[in-house]
Amino acid sequence: MSVSVTVEPTRNENSVVFILDKTLIPPGTGSPYPNREKAQSNPLAKALFEIKGVSSVWVLGNEVQVTKTDQVTWGAVKSKVVETIKRVES
Repeated sequence: MSVSVTVEPTRNENSVVFILDKTLIPPGTGSPYPNREKAQSNPLAKALFEIKGVSSVWVLGNEVQVTKTDQVTWGAVKSKVVETIKRVES
């Protein structure tokens, strides 16, 4: 079964929230992954860091906030993030 992903902007132009129709971790808890090294323990965060331009990942309940570098556009990153979430979480 494929997971559904909704994309919502944030006040930070370099961060976008990807909302899933399933819970990843218990509500009220969060898992920050500020870099590739910290993400090694989480398969989704690890996979998201394989996308060029991803600089940090934060998992909170059914949301994944991804922050990108200034060197890439959301046009180049957003669809890859959605594809990765669907591949890893389905």
